[in-house]
Amino acid sequence: MAKRNRRQPRPPAPKSNERPDWLPHVAILSLLVIVVYANAISNGFAADDNWQLLKNPFVTDPADLPKLFGSGVWSFLGAKSNFYRPLQFVVYMLVYELAGFRAPAFHLLMVWLHAVNTVLLYFLVRRLASGRVAIAAAALFAVHPIHTEAVDWIAALPDVMVTLLALIGILWLARRTSPLEPLQIAGHCGLYLLAMLFKETGVMILPLYFGFGFFCAGRRWKEFRFHARLYAGMVAVLAVYLVMRRAALGGLAPAQQMYFHLKPVEFVFSVVVTAAQYLAHLLFPVNLNYSHVFHPTGSITLVLVASLVALAAVAVGFFRVRTALIAYGIFWVVVTIVPTLNITGLGPNVFAERYLYLPSAGFCWIAAWAWDWWATRQASWAKAAAAVLLVACAGEAMSRNGDWRDDFTLFQKTAQQSPTSAFVQDGLAAQYVARQNYHAAIQHERLAVQYQPDMAIYRTKLGYLLMTKDPRTAVAEFRKAAELEPSAAQGHTDLGMALESTGEASQAADEYKKALELQPQDRDANEGYRRVMSKLR
Repeated sequence: MAKRNRRQPRPPAPKSNERPDWLPHVAILSLLVIVVYANAISNGFAADDNWQLLKNPFVTDPADLPKLFGSGVWSFLGAKSNFYRPLQFVVYMLVYELAGFRAPAFHLLMVWLHAVNTVLLYFLVRRLASGRVAIAAAALFAVHPIHTEAVDWIAALPDVMVTLLALIGILWLARRTSPLEPLQIAGHCGLYLLAMLFKETGVMILPLYFGFGFFCAGRRWKEFRFHARLYAGMVAVLAVYLVMRRAALGGLAPAQQMYFHLKPVEFVFSVVVTAAQYLAHLLFPVNLNYSHVFHPTGSITLVLVASLVALAAVAVGFFRVRTALIAYGIFWVVVTIVPTLNITGLGPNVFAERYLYLPSAGFCWIAAWAWDWWATRQASWAKAAAAVLLVACAGEAMSRNGDWRDDFTLFQKTAQQSPTSAFVQDGLAAQYVARQNYHAAIQHERLAVQYQPDMAIYRTKLGYLLMTKDPRTAVAEFRKAAELEPSAAQGHTDLGMALESTGEASQAADEYKKALELQPQDRDANEGYRRVMSKLR
């Protein structure tokens, strides 16, 4: 009598026409993104788009491609910055070659990338948790209002692209349970370099890789040894990137403390408050604002204490949690927020909502896990709450999309939210100049000077606006601008022209002479000097 086969029978192979169970989820998530951001596709260019796209010669000439890798973001204007993002402009160049300067084409790209990131997040969480947690996390990511700045603003492409590359890399890494082969290591190192060439925060993909192995794969500190060759390769790529960055910018961070000069205590306290502010906006994405006014924290205040308590609660939760998905989620959020806390190395917007695009991925799967825990106990209440939350978030996002319609709409809205922002008042003044409403432009430029009196450029712009109406008042503004930046030839030239217009030829000659000492080839200064000297003779 033959022995019974103790092996379990294999399940029948799926039929070729059988639909994968994830396909409906992907379709629903993609549709969700399209519905929420459909009204953003008709928006125009806004804020930095006008410079980085419309007035950037590198975008329109493929022959300038090598120059992109040898210059900073604002190098085409002769400005210094800490931003080295050549691939941002490579993407712009590609879209321009296909569609020209048609804003809907660029907005369509941004919406598509957000949809892809949503789907990638779904597949990543699906590998780490149940399908219900995965679709809940991705749905929240699709509609979270904090993403509107990153998706609606073409200049925020680097944030979206770094997230895309991070999700691709970690999802690819998650598919392997054995050490990577050399070609796979090269692929991951290539992704890492691409991410850093899109934005500086791409450097954090390395700790995100380690965090996945430490928490989700359960290798803990053995992860260093398990993927030693991978991490060695990524460190080598990081070194290459730093060399490229230094060569392009003239230093690793040449524009440090350009906008804010903080004492050590102010810096530490401000970092604590800003970090808590980021966490608060992930939880409560309300009063979304293009320009959050930064006020340094120099002493112990109620806000500082509340921020410390909030950060301590996150730390306690991290060290006490036993669920790998939650631990990795907290790790993800914290690690990706850290680069945004370089307060003195950023521009006038120290806190920016687009900086939360990458961190929000970890937050979304933490929230989805918490919702799933609730749903196993009170299914009807949890489902109702999820529906209300998704509808509310979608409505808030769709409403916010309209604020990015164009520059005038954006700056008007932001001026209502942040009336003391000199940057915003200056931007709104420029919009009124474009509409030839010079009275309103002067009013808003005066506010810019009032809120940031030590910024020479605002005084210069106000001087230009006043020249046709009140030249003597313009002289005062140009004089203050020249005092703020005495080594800038243009400031002395402007002051010379203003003095000349008021009949102060002798003083005008002195200013023209100072400008020529700083910049002998200044044509306006040369002509002005000859003109006033002929009058003095």
